Amino acid sequence: MSIPDRVQLKRLLVWQGIVAVMVVSAAFPFGLDVVRSAAVGAGACLLANWYFAYRVFQRYQAQEPGRLLARIYGAELAKIAIALAVFGLAFALLDDLRPLALFGAYLAVQMVPAVLAQRPDARSNS
Repeated sequence: MSIPDRVQLKRLLVWQGIVAVMVVSAAFPFGLDVVRSAAVGAGACLLANWYFAYRVFQRYQAQEPGRLLARIYGAELAKIAIALAVFGLAFALLDDLRPLALFGAYLAVQMVPAVLAQRPDARSNS
């Protein structure tokens, strides 16, 4: 992966972390159950996405595109499994879980930075 790609990936992951903190902070007026649910949802997204990025963006040889594709598919399956495991544990272990806060936080952390990344960068010429 080239240096600009690593910078963009790092920027996206940092933005996901920032959005996670913002979403959890915004849940405080609604009570600790909502905060806990939002934190679990945001954490599930962060954990799954950071694992995916770690697995996919390791060094690889361009002469072996099949291995890279297999790594991408494997990382995506692991990402889904991580998110489902966190959700399953949350439903099994947490009393007073708020599903709207859980899944809303997950979606916000997943989608908002991706939307922001699509904006044209003012510093670039493209």
